[in-house]
Amino acid sequence: MPGPSVRSRRWGHLLEEGTDLLRFEVADLNLVVARAAGDAELYRPLQDERGQPEGWQVLVLSCFAVTERWTPARLAEGTGFRAYRVAGAGALVSAGHEIWPTEVFVDDVADPRNEVHYDLVVAAGPGLVTADLVSGDRATRRAARGRLRPAFERAMALFGDPLPLG
Repeated sequence: MPGPSVRSRRWGHLLEEGTDLLRFEVADLNLVVARAAGDAELYRPLQDERGQPEGWQVLVLSCFAVTERWTPARLAEGTGFRAYRVAGAGALVSAGHEIWPTEVFVDDVADPRNEVHYDLVVAAGPGLVTADLVSGDRATRRAARGRLRPAFERAMALFGDPLPLG
């Protein structure tokens, strides 16, 4: 299937209590919310695997486990990102977030970092992505993003301050 896709990952890194997760895209929360909303439908197959009801949606943040092999600098290669945030997996789970091991693809080409890729579920429930979030005038889209923004702000706060690469 052309375009982006997401699958459950059943290989690679296993999340442990002491694992740090890295998050790129640290600057513009409006873009983060819009991207998560735009990608929500990609997660329907994973939700079906987990038995979540039809009409239920998840909004996620893409993250990577930091390991000896997968350092922040290596994870950033070829991305253009210059900063990142880090949070302990245990702290994210303690705050009520699910962390799903996933693989991401663009036009059926796997991301080379898939072995350490995770999606942090920021929000879950019915009606998260409404038509006014993706269509409508600027003010309408802004208001719709504003509805979701607090959940993303809480999740991003767990990651702490941005750290420079390099």
